[in-house]
Amino acid sequence: MNILHLTPFLQGGAGRVVVGLASEQKRQGHDVTVVTSRTNVPGYEHYGDLIARLAHAGVTVWQVDSLFHRDYAANLRAVELLNRLARLSPPDLIHTHAAVPSLVALLASGHARRSPGLVQTMHGWGVAKTAEQADCDVRVMNLVDRVVVPSEDAARLLTGLGVDSSHVHVIGYGVGHDDSTLDSGDTVLAAELVARRRRGTFVLCCIGTIGVRKNQALLVEALSELDVRDDVFTVFIGDGDTVGLTAYARRAGVDARVVVRGYTPAARALARHADAVVLPSRNEGQPLTALEAFADRVLMIASDSPALSEMIRDGRTGLLHRNDDAASLAAAIRRARALPRQTRAAIVERAAAHHAAHATLDGMCRNYMGVYHFALRGPAAWRRAS
Repeated sequence: MNILHLTPFLQGGAGRVVVGLASEQKRQGHDVTVVTSRTNVPGYEHYGDLIARLAHAGVTVWQVDSLFHRDYAANLRAVELLNRLARLSPPDLIHTHAAVPSLVALLASGHARRSPGLVQTMHGWGVAKTAEQADCDVRVMNLVDRVVVPSEDAARLLTGLGVDSSHVHVIGYGVGHDDSTLDSGDTVLAAELVARRRRGTFVLCCIGTIGVRKNQALLVEALSELDVRDDVFTVFIGDGDTVGLTAYARRAGVDARVVVRGYTPAARALARHADAVVLPSRNEGQPLTALEAFADRVLMIASDSPALSEMIRDGRTGLLHRNDDAASLAAAIRRARALPRQTRAAIVERAAAHHAAHATLDGMCRNYMGVYHFALRGPAAWRRAS
């Protein structure tokens, strides 16, 4: 199958999903191309390691402005590129990873002699959308063949906003083996984490773009509620306002127990040196960090927000705390530290079994191929309407 992925940027968890899926599809023998925006904008940028991973997998990447901006002239440049690519090798299936790329794909498909199937993944619903933008995005999703979300909570969100429930599918993310390497700075940090754990310190790792949604500030507040004798050390990994988070930790009086690493491609490798991974997110689609912790047998501590509660069963596959409650998170950290060795081992083994059964890269690819074939069996709503 000739598959064309359209995504605004190769960034964050969504970018990693696109790269993982496209690379696995290429490995399985499909023709795969990725088209993404050319120019970074504040808060949105390409991770160089993700583009490098696509190149290593043999996936061709094209860049054009823009699959991000809601700008007719920029969007039409993207349409023109898709039309040129289609003349060279017509795609069987276009897989978009946001509403703006879907609109671009719809325009290009209307110009094509043979219209491809069109599937959109909604990785997360942006909190900064205006009411008009949200309405447009819902209308676009009702025009594509199928919409995919990573969790039941996300499916309820979309249908509540007005997306036709008959073509919404839930496909969880999948993660494979981690082959990232530590640079010199990460090697030093990993050695420090190992040394601290040997001395009895309980080491936490919090991974994600720093900001309100991932709620790293809540973990800082929880650390301030822990006694120094609890001996907890935390590494924050992720792009975003690292300076602001460092300053917040200083004001909370926990800066001696915190390192803000910023973004690194080796986040997963560093997390394997922690006692637990913490996700205090206010809301999520489906965080790859949790699936990676499952696969790597690292204990998960997470908020009981709906999508995380779907993945993590308290005391069974991880520990949960009340959403946006620092005292509850502090209690969960104390609880994690006090777990008997056998209990902890049982929790992480059940989590690893969940990963093996439901969250492998091969399984995600297989599930998407099923949706692709389903989408190809019938015309999209916009073509039926015409």
